[in-house]
Amino acid sequence: MALLCVLLALPALASGKPRGPFDFELAPRSGQAVAAGGPAASRVLDTPRRFNLVGLRWRGHVTSAVRLRVRRPSGGWSRWQELEAHADHNPDRRRSGEPPVSASDPVWVGSADAVQYRASRPLKGLRLHFVNVRSELRSARAAQDPQPAFVTRQQWGASKCRPRQAPEYGTVEAVHVHHTVSLNDYAPEDGPAIVLSVCRYHRNSNGWNDVGYNALVDKYGVLYEGRAGGLDQAVVGAQAQGFNASTAGIASIADHTSADVTPETMASLASYIRWKLGVHGQPLSGPVTLRSSGGPATKYAAGRRVTLERVIGHRDTGRTACPGALLYPRLEELRALVSTGVGLVPSFATRLSGTLADFSIDFGEVVPVTGLLSGPDGAPLVNETVEVQTNGTGLWKTSSVATTAPDGTFAAELQPRRRVYVRLRYPGRAELRRATSSRLLLRLRPLIALRSPATSGVRGERVRVAGTISPRKRYVTLVLQQRTEGRYRKVWAQRVRARRGRFATSFVPLSSGAYRYAVVSVNDADTDRASTGWQPLRARR
Repeated sequence: MALLCVLLALPALASGKPRGPFDFELAPRSGQAVAAGGPAASRVLDTPRRFNLVGLRWRGHVTSAVRLRVRRPSGGWSRWQELEAHADHNPDRRRSGEPPVSASDPVWVGSADAVQYRASRPLKGLRLHFVNVRSELRSARAAQDPQPAFVTRQQWGASKCRPRQAPEYGTVEAVHVHHTVSLNDYAPEDGPAIVLSVCRYHRNSNGWNDVGYNALVDKYGVLYEGRAGGLDQAVVGAQAQGFNASTAGIASIADHTSADVTPETMASLASYIRWKLGVHGQPLSGPVTLRSSGGPATKYAAGRRVTLERVIGHRDTGRTACPGALLYPRLEELRALVSTGVGLVPSFATRLSGTLADFSIDFGEVVPVTGLLSGPDGAPLVNETVEVQTNGTGLWKTSSVATTAPDGTFAAELQPRRRVYVRLRYPGRAELRRATSSRLLLRLRPLIALRSPATSGVRGERVRVAGTISPRKRYVTLVLQQRTEGRYRKVWAQRVRARRGRFATSFVPLSSGAYRYAVVSVNDADTDRASTGWQPLRARR
């Protein structure tokens, strides 16, 4: 497959391999975009060198939605990531009269060697720009917590336990610790077979999508990649009902009701948890408040907020004795190892995490934003300024600022007028690095209110419907359903013009009986779909 490849600003080296940061670009030929999965979906684009960041540029205005995924060096693919696109902000280009150019925001991918993209329409003059900085940062990364060595899914035979469906992604705010209740007298070479067996049992007996844990570790300290989707990603597992979407899970391959945890397992557990929390910008110690999604296997009803440690035993949230009577009392020792990094190389990164009290609100509502700022040692940073930024038009703007409390936490509020992305930014200072939280999407529903909604009418006579919509929209839709043969069926719908946020229309029930009606607005670039909800109406003769 032919690609136009350009290496940019490479240093002259005898070996021909760049040692410092370098960029390169790919310009896919027209034959490399095929009509599979969308009007413009590329085949796998192998890159001549590994890259850490990628972005797209093309000719024309922003008229296309773009998604992208990358292949890890281990062979696994990331999830599809939707990219924000915007017009080129270069003032020199506008002054020169050059044709408009659009670009995506760059995406940090860690390390990858191939890419695929999808677009809602073909992109003219597309160029993918890649950046590699790993060689420059290698010595600096040595001072941080490296990714622990692990046995990949391919190596333990996951091709014989394929997931039922694509992975889902949530957040990682804490890590659950489990045990598999396996026999303890296994040999080092048995580890891959045990993991494969656990995976097939979880999938074929429990009916789960894949192996339940994000990672597993055997008694010899060997770490295994668990559920598909990327060890460094926030893959939703099946390890702790009620909290799967907000935690990661790691299981010790042992029965800790009868066997103590080995020093090798303890060190491997700590290395993984310390690295995993750091990858997702979480503190290494201290409390965290999680919201339960409920379920019969959890102790907490749906919606219940529970304050827990960053390192959690399964029994802390579930109706179980896991991780066993001999491992559970040692969780405090494990937390200390994770927090202090005893025997591990310490990290020097500032950590900033945050969340929204709700991710979908009605227009006019205020949503609290909370978070935690901690230093390299995991200790809270006090009296520091954190910026709450929003992005609804392609540019990040600071909407408010917050100051951290003695425990490192902070709180602010947002009242958006459109759908926005939200992130938190710590500017940093001389001895502390700046930090930015992960990007969160805050959805907004319009507020549609009916004025004196009718509950009765007369067959053949008009029933008036009037109300308001905020924020203002140009149109709403009136939907009418009639109850026949024990169920409601749509009998009429009308698009209604709204002026200055007000609308008025009517409908005529053609026969007597039970009806219901609703006014809805469709999803658009600013807001989600919204509805008044069904209003009952009885038509008389």
